[in-house]
Amino acid sequence: MARSRVLTGWNLFVFGSLFQAVVVVLADGMNFRSFYFTEEPTDIIVQKGQPAILNCSAVGDPAPTIEWKKDQLFLNLVGDTRRTILPNGSLRINNVTHSRNDRPDEGLYECVATVDNLGTIVSRTARLQVATLGRFEEEPRSTSAFLGDTAIFRCSVDAVPPAKIRWQKNREGIETSNDIDRMIVLPSGALEIRDVQMSDETSYRCKATNMEGTRRSEEERLTLVYGGSRTRTPEFVNTPQNTEVIQGQEVILECAANGLPEPSMSWWKDGQPLAPGRDPESHYSFVGNSNLRIRLASESDSGTYVCSATNVLGTFDARAELLVQVPPRFEREPSSLHAYMNTDIKFECEVYGVPFPTIEWIKNGDIITPSEYFQIVDGTNLKILGLVKSDEGLYQCKARNKIGNIQTSAQLIIVNRDVPLPPKSILTSTTSQPPTEMSGIYTSPATGLTPTYPRDLVALIRSTRFVTLSWREPRLTHGNIIAYSVYFRRQGSPRERVVNTTSVMQVTVHDLIPSTRYEFRVKAYNDHGPGESSAVAYIETQPEVQVPGPVLHLRGVAVSTTAIKVYWDPPSHRNGEIINYKIYYAQTARLNSEEDVNHIGMQFTKSGLKPYTDYTFRLVAYNENGPGVSSDEIIIRTYSDKPTEPPANVTIIPQSSRSLEITWDPPPLDACNGEITGYKIRWKQSDRRQSNPITIQGGLRSFIVGELDRDTIYEIKMAAMTVNGTGPPTDWMEGRTLENDLDETQVPPEPTSFKARPMTDTIVVLWTPPPVESNVMVRGYTIGYGIGIPDTITIDIDDPSRRHHTIKNLQPSSPYIITLRAYNNMGSGPQVYQTVNTRAESTTLAPPPARSSTTTPEPTKSLWPPVGVKAIVLSSSAVRVKWSDSTLNNKQRIPDNRIYTVMYKTNYPASAKPRYVNSTALEYTIDELKPGTMYEFTVRLTKGKKTSAWSLSVFNKTHESTPGTAPRTLTIVPVEGKPSVINLNWQPPKSPNGRITGYIIYYTTDNSQRDHDWVIMPYVGDRLTATIDDLTTDTTYYFKIQARNEEGVGPMSEIVEYKTPQDDGFGGGVKNQGTGSFVGGSGREGPTTSAKSDDDGEMSNMVIWIVVGCIVAGCFIIGALIFAIYMCNRRSDSMMAKKRKQGGAYKAPPKGAKKPGAKDVKPPDLWIHHDQMELKQMEKPPMPEPMTQIPRNPDDMKPLDDPSMDTLTKRNSFTGDDDPDLTSGDRTRPPPEGKRKPIMIPVDPQPPPPRETIATATVLPNGSVSPPLRPSYPKTQYNAPSSGSGSTTRNPNIDQPEFRVKTQFNYPMTRSKSLERPGFMTLSSSGYQSDNTTVSSDDGNKTLPPSLATTRPGHPLKSFSVPGPPPHYSSNPAAAQQKHLIKPGLPGQVSPHKKATVTVSGAKTRMQPMPVNTPRAPDVAVRVRGDNPAENADGKSFSTEDLNAEMANLEGLMKDLNAITSTELDC
Repeated sequence: MARSRVLTGWNLFVFGSLFQAVVVVLADGMNFRSFYFTEEPTDIIVQKGQPAILNCSAVGDPAPTIEWKKDQLFLNLVGDTRRTILPNGSLRINNVTHSRNDRPDEGLYECVATVDNLGTIVSRTARLQVATLGRFEEEPRSTSAFLGDTAIFRCSVDAVPPAKIRWQKNREGIETSNDIDRMIVLPSGALEIRDVQMSDETSYRCKATNMEGTRRSEEERLTLVYGGSRTRTPEFVNTPQNTEVIQGQEVILECAANGLPEPSMSWWKDGQPLAPGRDPESHYSFVGNSNLRIRLASESDSGTYVCSATNVLGTFDARAELLVQVPPRFEREPSSLHAYMNTDIKFECEVYGVPFPTIEWIKNGDIITPSEYFQIVDGTNLKILGLVKSDEGLYQCKARNKIGNIQTSAQLIIVNRDVPLPPKSILTSTTSQPPTEMSGIYTSPATGLTPTYPRDLVALIRSTRFVTLSWREPRLTHGNIIAYSVYFRRQGSPRERVVNTTSVMQVTVHDLIPSTRYEFRVKAYNDHGPGESSAVAYIETQPEVQVPGPVLHLRGVAVSTTAIKVYWDPPSHRNGEIINYKIYYAQTARLNSEEDVNHIGMQFTKSGLKPYTDYTFRLVAYNENGPGVSSDEIIIRTYSDKPTEPPANVTIIPQSSRSLEITWDPPPLDACNGEITGYKIRWKQSDRRQSNPITIQGGLRSFIVGELDRDTIYEIKMAAMTVNGTGPPTDWMEGRTLENDLDETQVPPEPTSFKARPMTDTIVVLWTPPPVESNVMVRGYTIGYGIGIPDTITIDIDDPSRRHHTIKNLQPSSPYIITLRAYNNMGSGPQVYQTVNTRAESTTLAPPPARSSTTTPEPTKSLWPPVGVKAIVLSSSAVRVKWSDSTLNNKQRIPDNRIYTVMYKTNYPASAKPRYVNSTALEYTIDELKPGTMYEFTVRLTKGKKTSAWSLSVFNKTHESTPGTAPRTLTIVPVEGKPSVINLNWQPPKSPNGRITGYIIYYTTDNSQRDHDWVIMPYVGDRLTATIDDLTTDTTYYFKIQARNEEGVGPMSEIVEYKTPQDDGFGGGVKNQGTGSFVGGSGREGPTTSAKSDDDGEMSNMVIWIVVGCIVAGCFIIGALIFAIYMCNRRSDSMMAKKRKQGGAYKAPPKGAKKPGAKDVKPPDLWIHHDQMELKQMEKPPMPEPMTQIPRNPDDMKPLDDPSMDTLTKRNSFTGDDDPDLTSGDRTRPPPEGKRKPIMIPVDPQPPPPRETIATATVLPNGSVSPPLRPSYPKTQYNAPSSGSGSTTRNPNIDQPEFRVKTQFNYPMTRSKSLERPGFMTLSSSGYQSDNTTVSSDDGNKTLPPSLATTRPGHPLKSFSVPGPPPHYSSNPAAAQQKHLIKPGLPGQVSPHKKATVTVSGAKTRMQPMPVNTPRAPDVAVRVRGDNPAENADGKSFSTEDLNAEMANLEGLMKDLNAITSTELDC
């Protein structure tokens, strides 16, 4: 036992060691390996013919292999003696080749390092340039200047590297000149000469030098100008230019101006003044005359710089933009990752630079092209979907802008599912790991404790780009299910992705492709690990309209103050040829201001925009299927500009005898054209020309100009400034300083001449200031008012120059106490009072009621009312009312304090009350009106205590405006029985602001989308309901609506959340905001979403049950009728079969016998016309035609060899060979026994109509008849199967099939001419002949009367409703037509049973009908004509055998007709 234990322990030790070694090996394969560049190539400039070295080295295990790329192509250095790779990996070019037509060495170089079984990395890109010194781009030009001015000579040259510019004066360097302190060479190469002296009048030239050589320009001369005006406005001789500088470098913004007096120079940055000095170590300093130097430029130095030149004649500005460029740098580098197969990962790479760098991802040296599985997300990050083993390798993030590029790398290792991830591994999967893997515990599924496969995996929702899946729990869970993993991939793709979810058995898979078939499967997880995989479900996403996708890389830039240029790349999914692009743009500050324009091309410049205004741009591509997906919006601001209007409300207030205060408001917002950075004020005495400028900050609203003369008139004007310059100034405005300084050591006295004019809901207050002789400063006035109590409400008026004020929103017919007092810095002075009553309300335009007895009566002579009243509509809410006063002179100047009252009202609603406003001028602008509303205006004059009548009324309608409110009470009503259809109802907006021309309905399944991404359904007209169909069942939708009129669209309504019912009609409804549940759906979850009550629901259910009951009853009745018809037909069939078994022929019932329950039935009508039952029509032969016996039983029937008999077989409309009721016995029944009943055979004596020959049969030499050619007419045929060709001799020893008669009718009714012949019809080769007939029988001879041939009126076969044959138009109408084809027998064949002959005389007298006793005669063979020499030449036969044969034929026809008519009458 002990030995066994020792062995067991040893085994455990060995197995443990092996396992540890395996783990070490696996762990070593999972470790990230160090591989990076220690030196990367940099940009170099070399001279032609000189050697060049591009440095590169990298470390790795094993040592990496180095290769080089030039312009993205690998260099083939095999056998190249001019270019070699050094041992450390650097590239050496022995001599750089460069010519005008051949530049093989210039370009972009990259170092490529590779480690086997690890991957490849690529270095940063380095540029190799060959030094050049080109021609001068700008050479000096002769210039002139006044003494003391600044002169500028310019010089620039195209050179690599940039050339150094030096200047020569008289061909001597200025460095050696004595005037070096006045001359400076600027970075642009320009020479600036300050304070020009007479010694400067000479020639100058520049010299450009770099490593390639030296160039000298032509000499130009500086000329002095003498004399001129005493003053000159500032004029720029050098202006700052838009400049780009790399961070950390020094930059100089050039600026110089001349003027007289010499202008003062100042600099502003983004509207803020700068204070540069002469210290070169400070951040801002002056260089030369007024050039601005910025030392160690940083990103914060980017902005707009303005150089301002000012003298007494004005201020002028020059602006420039400075952009400090920042090389790319990594804010966050990608990290190396371990990841499982089928998961999604994301490499994060955050960069920064100015301009913003572009990102390029590289895998093992190859640039990654974005695709379905490799996506660039968030602009810079790389996302890989559905990892496969081949995704392992090295990934590089490479960032570049115009001044540099950088790169960094990370490694990806794919780990098998049965290996736990290293603890320090970083997994940025967008789909979480499986549960056991997330917990770091792995248990093999072979333990038998894992779940079985999930069941019934189905798609609940199939959309274009997502699928919602659902499944059932596994049959055997073996514990609690903690999570599920859903694996999916495109059919045929090796990349399988996974989405994990909790124990909820439903998940939505996003980022799918439209019209694509996917494979889905699910695994369940319990505490022991993953279970079995479910069966694969194949699901195809919905097709998407083949419209273009969004455009790529939409970007834009302002190109001027009124223009923006946008660029873009075409969509990645075009789905056809792009026809054009629609560009949408709008001001961000204005709602519903979006406009659009169509364009073809990849860039577009929109002009006519407002300066310094933010605009949004988005693009939609169009193909032949319509508009595509909108791009994201970008916001671009136009450049700022100078203000286009002066400051507003400029007021000059004397502060003292030595100062004036100026107050103002900024220019209107749409006229500022940028941020107001300051104001320029110019002031002067009114009698002088020279003015004094003052520049103040832009945030001020008042300024005091001091040190003025006492009691003097000054003129002042001002203008607003932006970084772009100064706007237009105001007109000169006058202000007078006080004669003596006002006293502010005491409060002001009370105002004088205080009056209050009451209206219905307003009171106009008029006053004059305190007496001037008081010499007390007044800063403003305070007005107080209240009903019966003063100073309930107070209003401060800060403008001491104001002389009137209107108190609004008062109550009609109310006593108000009005107070007024002046104030200054010491406080408020004494107040004055007025008590007035507001007027009563009036709904008519009649004059106000007469004054009370306490007031002064109206004078006998009233004032004339205003005339020429006009109402001018200014906007949707403002109307300017103008009028003329007939009591004034022609200039319409108002000399006194008269008041004009304007009354206005609208007639909608009818109870609207008129409103009143007062004016002291001949016009008044009324605002706060309703848009799109008709108003009535009238004016009257009040002068003192006199009041005129109201003027004639004028009407005008305000402009329409966009709807002020949204449509109201948006409700959703589901359509019963259609879960994907709903009806929307709403009410018009409360403030339509015009005629509503339509509504726009928005709905979506994601309410976080922007409005233009919702589904938009416009409706024209004022309809208040709409139907929306094709909704997805069991899906939550969000609805909102807005109204529109001629001016635009109004605000959106509140969002209504609605869930469509399920496919079975249950569930769904409108979401209750209080409870959060959906109510108002169909089925068990709640009532319908319509506004019907419960009674209405019961009524609707009752109607449904009534309709269902009616349908069921109708089906029952129809079924009963079908059953009755079926039973009747079945009874008819059974009776016919029974009668056939009993003998087939018609047997008359005994006299007086009736069928049970049957009525008396008239015997069948047997008027027969044989021409409607004929088989063939035969031409009259030149020789007698034989006749063939018609057998009536099997013994008499002999097979015929004539093949034409097969073509004579036709179907009868009543019976046939395929009749299921006929048995074999029926087909071979024996002839009936007994004596025939007598029957009546009337024959039509009328002559038959002519008819066409139906068929012709020719007697062949062997005695058979050739098959006739006949049209498709109704015919009676005798079917006898033929046994091939040969003799037609009857063999009495062989049983023959029964002879059958079939009839077809398919031509219109017509009378048969052959049946209209008088007399009895006898069958012969020539046809039927009518005559008195003697019939020989067992009872003796009987004569048939002539009247026997008389037919009943009507059609000859009316009992069968058989149409007659077409008429015959033979040339011989008297010729008899053969009615039946008699198959000829062998010559000499005679009947074995002979009967008495029937003699037919040639008399044609009419006979009365008489009964005919038809004898029972055996079937006899008809003698062939021509064997009897007694036959005459015309073919007529009078022998007894012929007559017997004819009678036998007639007897057979009667039996078949009796059988047919009896079965037809049974039902």
